Amino acid sequence: MNPILVVNDDASILSSITQFLKEGGYFHIAASSGEQALTMASGYDFQLAILDLKLADMDGDDLYSKLIDVESHYTLPVVALIDSFDGAEVAVLNRLVTKGMVTLLPKPLDFARLQEVMSQFGVKPKCELV
Repeated sequence: MNPILVVNDDASILSSITQFLKEGGYFHIAASSGEQALTMASGYDFQLAILDLKLADMDGDDLYSKLIDVESHYTLPVVALIDSFDGAEVAVLNRLVTKGMVTLLPKPLDFARLQEVMSQFGVKPKCELV
């Protein structure tokens, strides 16, 4: 089963997303920076990426490009987390949407909406919880 990639440099947001995924039975990899995500991502094809648009070390579109450049055989749907939707985030988003399927979710994160988006992309847990 392919994991979900979660990248956010805000520790509390990263923790809440990973807790949500863990409780739902989803296989995921979490990183607090773009470089950490690239290191951890080696060898994986992801079902979905949940990315912060503005990371401390790189923008979300740069991270996406680096993830996909070596993986020409698949498309990676992205849930882009947005804060204020300021000029910097809009610029990153404009570059990101040309690269693939992007869904925007505002912070603070609505986990019911995240679940809907994951279902729309066909993301399933690694095991069904009963």
